[in-house]
Amino acid sequence: MTSEQNIAVEPRAAANEKKVEVVVNGDQAVIRMMTYAEGIGWFVQKTIAVDAEMLDTLADQLCAARGSVRRQSDEILSAEILEF
Repeated sequence: MTSEQNIAVEPRAAANEKKVEVVVNGDQAVIRMMTYAEGIGWFVQKTIAVDAEMLDTLADQLCAARGSVRRQSDEILSAEILEF
């Protein structure tokens, strides 16, 4: 009888790929911007620690920025269609 093991494998990242990681450290949320490089793997580019009191404000600002970015990308993708 063989036993099976569940192994989670993260897909291989491409060079210069980026991701954001959030870790709780005591009463702070630590936000890390990470980049992947061949031969090194994932490494931290920038780190910011956000106090608990600031998290709600940050969440609101991120939601507003997300909506703004979506509107701008929609405007870029929209165009007048010319008939031939």
